[in-house]
Amino acid sequence: MPRLVLGPILRSVEGARATVWVETDAACEVTVAAGEASGAARTTAVAGHHYALVVVDGLPPATATPYRVALDGAEAWPRSGIGVDGYPPSVIRTADATRPLRVVFGSCRLEAPLDGVWEHGPDDPEPGHGVDALEALAAEVAGTDVGEWPDLLALLGDQLYADLVVHDPPVHDGPDAPPPGSLADLADYVRVYHRTWGHPPVRWLLSTVPTAMIFDDHDVIDDWNLSARWLEDIDRQPWWDARITGGLVSYWVYQHWGNLTPSQLEDDVLALAVAAGDDATDLLGDQVDGWRLDRADPTTQRWSTTRDLVGTGSARLVLADTRNSRHLVEGERAVIDEVEMGWVADRCRVDRDGVDHLLLGSSLPWLLPVGVHHLERWGEALGAGRWGRPGRRFAERFRAGNDTEHWPSFGRSFDQLAALLRSVGSGEEGPAPATALVLSGDVHFSYLAPAEVEGSTAVVQLVSSPFRHGVAKGLRRKLQLASSRVGAWGARIVRLTAAPGRDPVRWSLTGGPWFGNGLATLVLDGRAATVTFARSRRTPGGRAFLDPVHEERLSS
Repeated sequence: MPRLVLGPILRSVEGARATVWVETDAACEVTVAAGEASGAARTTAVAGHHYALVVVDGLPPATATPYRVALDGAEAWPRSGIGVDGYPPSVIRTADATRPLRVVFGSCRLEAPLDGVWEHGPDDPEPGHGVDALEALAAEVAGTDVGEWPDLLALLGDQLYADLVVHDPPVHDGPDAPPPGSLADLADYVRVYHRTWGHPPVRWLLSTVPTAMIFDDHDVIDDWNLSARWLEDIDRQPWWDARITGGLVSYWVYQHWGNLTPSQLEDDVLALAVAAGDDATDLLGDQVDGWRLDRADPTTQRWSTTRDLVGTGSARLVLADTRNSRHLVEGERAVIDEVEMGWVADRCRVDRDGVDHLLLGSSLPWLLPVGVHHLERWGEALGAGRWGRPGRRFAERFRAGNDTEHWPSFGRSFDQLAALLRSVGSGEEGPAPATALVLSGDVHFSYLAPAEVEGSTAVVQLVSSPFRHGVAKGLRRKLQLASSRVGAWGARIVRLTAAPGRDPVRWSLTGGPWFGNGLATLVLDGRAATVTFARSRRTPGGRAFLDPVHEERLSS
């Protein structure tokens, strides 16, 4: 009898339809039933593992409907003994125009043991990695009325750490083996996805809150696609082909496939081909060269995606790939290549009716603490040759040693996004939204930074990171200095030595930086928007919970 290995994961809800992803241990027919609504799909195999993305149709409006999963007719979910006892039934909630929208977001989650006990206190992250914010979110969701549950969980990168496996790391020997504690191939990726999403509270959370995801570097390797020189160097490593193939194929199966809504699935040639076949191993493997930035520029796969949300107000989330659609030629560098940036801009401009809130999801922050921003613009100028060949060599070491690869390190892209958000927020592209919010993660601390954009509605950078990852105290002190006025002043002087130009927007941190595991929640009620930042903690009795640290109204 087929068995459910991972999932179900509720990925999207669109009108009367929803998608549910599962992994099973054998080929089978997967049926999902939610009241009178249902859907079915045959699994497809990838390297001996079996997956299905089921479209459920006929869901009633403004309703939370419990659902069940059957494999070849035998019920597989809900089932006691697999870690969801004591949690409410998994449900599919359809849009409700009388209910404010709730969007939870964050990034960077090191996997925990399935029992969730391998941790240390959140205020002492160096010997451990603290309380998992997604476990805390699961406890909060389970303890509240279903009408208060999030409409979307946006996972903004580093859903797993392929280069830092802290629990039961794989062991590979020989001259072609990857660095210790890192993943070698697709089989390794599958095992870590099982641990990452198999933790019982998180498994239940993902079964009942829709998710949208985009990768960042650690989903493959630290500094992934940092620069043209980095690509040349990594391509010489004998273990790289297996790592990048495993990373991209597993990302398509575990993350990107479910990013596609029911209507997007109908137009996606690759998704249709995968779903139509019994085995997609060769089909996906044949795509990898076109997906690799060290093989194709621009790449052949669009990883960026969109979600439209409806409640008392409306919102569009545009998830932008800032990691694998780059253009890395020095002097022309772009964090999103010209083709992909055109697509992102078109989606941000929405349609003639507009939306109340535009949410741009970027794993990498657009607006950094001002001191860090100036240093990244300075490093980009050196890389482009402002100080000649010695400056280029120094810039490469500076990028790799300090992870200076955010939007300011791609100055043209930074300026393009500023212009896009100004035009959208000022109404030049149609009805202006009440807010244009850039949601990001990556940097392992959280903050809020409004931008001064003349003639525009509220443009705000919101950063929430990490879900679960310790930050060394020494690094904290450096980040706090870079976020201070003194740090900004000193970095500005450094920048003037190579990149004296002015930025098209001004901003400052009005909240944060906050350190420690946590997440952020947006509540969108008509044209009003409020954000709450919270840290994850654990009661003396062992229950994970979210402790709010800051709440701010972003628009009236």
